[in-house]
Amino acid sequence: MEVIFSETIRGDDLDVVIVVVSDDALHFIADKLRSLIDEKSVEYIQTACKELSYNKIKKFGLISLDGKYIEIIVAGAGKRGTSSRASIEKLGGYIYDAIKSKGAKVGIYNDVESELDRVAAYLASGIALKSWVFDKYKTSKVSENKVTNIECQSCCAPINQEEFAKLTAIRDGAFLVREMVTEPANIMNPDKILEISLSLKKLGIKVTVLKKRDMEKLGMNAILGVGRGSDNPTYLIALEYCTDRTKDRIALVGKGLTFDAGGICIKPSNKMGDMKGDMTGAAVVIGVLKSLALQKMKTNVVGVIGVTENMISGGAQRPGDVVVSMSKKTIEVDNTDAEGRLVLADAIWYTHKKYRPKIMIDLATLTGAIQVALGHEFAGLFANDDDLAKDLDSSGTSVGEKLWRLPLHPSYEKDIKSDIADIKNVGSGRGAGSITAAMFLKEFVPDTIKWAHIDIAATEWDAKDRALSKRGATGFGVRLLNDFIERRSESRGETSS
Repeated sequence: MEVIFSETIRGDDLDVVIVVVSDDALHFIADKLRSLIDEKSVEYIQTACKELSYNKIKKFGLISLDGKYIEIIVAGAGKRGTSSRASIEKLGGYIYDAIKSKGAKVGIYNDVESELDRVAAYLASGIALKSWVFDKYKTSKVSENKVTNIECQSCCAPINQEEFAKLTAIRDGAFLVREMVTEPANIMNPDKILEISLSLKKLGIKVTVLKKRDMEKLGMNAILGVGRGSDNPTYLIALEYCTDRTKDRIALVGKGLTFDAGGICIKPSNKMGDMKGDMTGAAVVIGVLKSLALQKMKTNVVGVIGVTENMISGGAQRPGDVVVSMSKKTIEVDNTDAEGRLVLADAIWYTHKKYRPKIMIDLATLTGAIQVALGHEFAGLFANDDDLAKDLDSSGTSVGEKLWRLPLHPSYEKDIKSDIADIKNVGSGRGAGSITAAMFLKEFVPDTIKWAHIDIAATEWDAKDRALSKRGATGFGVRLLNDFIERRSESRGETSS
């Protein structure tokens, strides 16, 4: 499927015409349809769409003036002046669902007043995001997408090609995440993630790889302990994208468990296969770096991912073991299934020591408790800086990847105190599991760094279709962090230390 922008659309060449309108733009429907269908049909459509609220879509099958069958679809964009990137991209997703099986040429006219030159780009982005499918292992590939091409026209402004190119780069990063998360664990193992990381060199990204011996020398016993039960290797991979050293350095840290069986504290067999997605944090970091490089954004970003498996063997880590992390802080492994925070502990400390970022954001499918707290609508946000939390929340709202801030209060510190080590990797009580996990990570973050932790365990995969994704991997986080980094890069100019 190809999305084409044009200043004029030849209506007589289309099988489907889509008119995107604000709630008070019935005249616009008439203006665009009078050259295609008779006046009586135009009046009928206007009447039927009089109360058209946001994301409501009405379909009409009619005979055109030249005797050809044509389908008219009217999509509601909400109240005039209230639309946003998030709402228009979602509307694009709804439009895709309405046209995906048409086997047709589709033309889209829009009358959305807000950011007119960008609206068509947002619509096209939403259509493309929703169109992603993974059928690699299907022997019979029957695509639901039968649309041959889509033409977009804004009613009174030229298309913003620069914006569309940016959104395409961001989409490519999100698609990479979806692909990585959807692949089975026998394919998307640590070596495969290393291969994908190294492939980004061609985009101007510097890739540094630490293997077991390197990590042993640095004292990364927390991450190495997690990988002891697996026959696959453990890696710490750093990806640097710096096109402007005057910008504050932003660090992204990702959890990359390519499969999490729980270790000796083995998970229940039901849905254990979903644990292939426990590397989503690392995938998002890779996807963001790729999209930044494709945009050639002027910024200074490093991504660090800890990549391993949490399996069972005679050499696997045991409950009750004590490990010395890279920071020299000792950790009692009270539960081997709370492994992600061990991986991040060393990755966070390494990132601090090696790169000295001003801002650090880690992403991880860290706790099942976050789903209990927030369901699938919001990712959990924890931060040691109010302004950073507000900026991330603002970016999440802008792109429709929503965050909800939870507390990092000293009263929770006692829950991760250990009797025999400095801290333990799970809380003492049954409640506040996501909070105690974040409190554990906070132990490895210096006070000089503005830090946020985003728990994406409930938003990285969905059991039902969403506006911009089908059932399965969502790519959550790529669009959010692109927006955040773009805003920061435009507004900050200090040299990183």
